[in-house]
Amino acid sequence: MNKTTWGSIFVVVFCILLTQGIAFAFRADNRFTLSYIALYAIGFQWIVFIHAGGFFGNERTEKYYDIVGSITFITTTIINSVFSKHYNMRTALLNTLVIIWTVRLGAFLFIRIHNNNGVDARFTELKQNNWQFLMTWTLQGVWVFMTLLPLLIMGQKENSIKFNVLDYIGISLFIVGFLFETIADYQKFQFRLVPENKDLFINSGLWKYSRHPNYFGEILLWLSFSLIAFSGSKSYGVFISPVFVALLLIFVSGIPLLEKRADAKFGDNEDYLIYKKNTPVLIPLIGCAGNSMF
Repeated sequence: MNKTTWGSIFVVVFCILLTQGIAFAFRADNRFTLSYIALYAIGFQWIVFIHAGGFFGNERTEKYYDIVGSITFITTTIINSVFSKHYNMRTALLNTLVIIWTVRLGAFLFIRIHNNNGVDARFTELKQNNWQFLMTWTLQGVWVFMTLLPLLIMGQKENSIKFNVLDYIGISLFIVGFLFETIADYQKFQFRLVPENKDLFINSGLWKYSRHPNYFGEILLWLSFSLIAFSGSKSYGVFISPVFVALLLIFVSGIPLLEKRADAKFGDNEDYLIYKKNTPVLIPLIGCAGNSMF
């Protein structure tokens, strides 16, 4: 086995240990509900991978990757609700907001990949190696578990029913984040539907004020969920979620990959270079432009 294979195996093992470690750290009353949920989130990806990896004679495919992620989000939310220690209005609110976000994003990603004939450029190289492809599915399970920690942790603790200022701040941030992500995705999707824009970059709408407004909205969303969960649980562990999402998007699989792809495609375009120089990479209006991630 080559270095890529060994590296992928290491990541898979690390993901299992990481999620189980966090589940153990935030267990309540010696219950192992979070451990089982973590195993489910990753295990469900592995089951689908058996088909996606081409083990039944079919070609390896990423066509169902995003929709499976959305299904995992919804089913994990439901499972957590069933085994929650206390179910009240705050839990119901969080579940509803998460499902709204999941259905919207899942539908958008499903439509987008089918418009691209089931091809996602992110997987062109990754799916050439089965272990590396398995790693990507495993990481999706980790993503589901880590981002849902506000719900999962709150479900293991007694939480107050009375709403307070943090809940209302959280709800407000959810609205702002949801609108940012939804509008930005829609604007870029419509832009790509125009044949004349095939070799152009988008710099209109929300994309005029940020090079990645959809990611800005997503980070706000998970911060909003954490604030609501903290209001009820008083557990600082809920803030692992927005920190994880921000680090993932800013340094790993989000902005760096898209910036690299855009630089390769538009690096000789003077208008793009001006846009990149003057437009914040993430935070609209007040963020840093150029190559800075902040």
